[in-house]
Amino acid sequence: MALNLTVTVKSAINRDIITLDKDLSVKSAIKLMVRKNIGSVVITGEGSKPIGIVTERDILKSIGYQRAKPETKIEEIMSKPLISLEANATLGEAAETMIKKKIRRLLVTQNDKYIGLITQRDLQRLMTDTFKSLLIM
Repeated sequence: MALNLTVTVKSAINRDIITLDKDLSVKSAIKLMVRKNIGSVVITGEGSKPIGIVTERDILKSIGYQRAKPETKIEEIMSKPLISLEANATLGEAAETMIKKKIRRLLVTQNDKYIGLITQRDLQRLMTDTFKSLLIM
């Protein structure tokens, strides 16, 4: 798929949202992220409801600045509130939101349920595909 800024976010999302309970440790998040080869994990609270997100950068900052230890509850370093976008929003709106909010990941919702995640890397990949298709023309 090429980057068409009018295409909806729903067509480009990763539907596999990796989650971790808020009461687990930073070390648990690190292990999960390494095992799954991912750069973030969505943190869940009561009833497995998403309440925040933790990224590699969050972990590096918190441990590097000694605000957290590996045993610290992940809830203490997560970014909140979650920033999300409706599934029918365009890729252009997703990119604009990421720039405006200075974030690299957006949760995608449909009918008040989280259905996926779109990242800055997803948008970059689509842009690369677009450039390649233009060069072939």
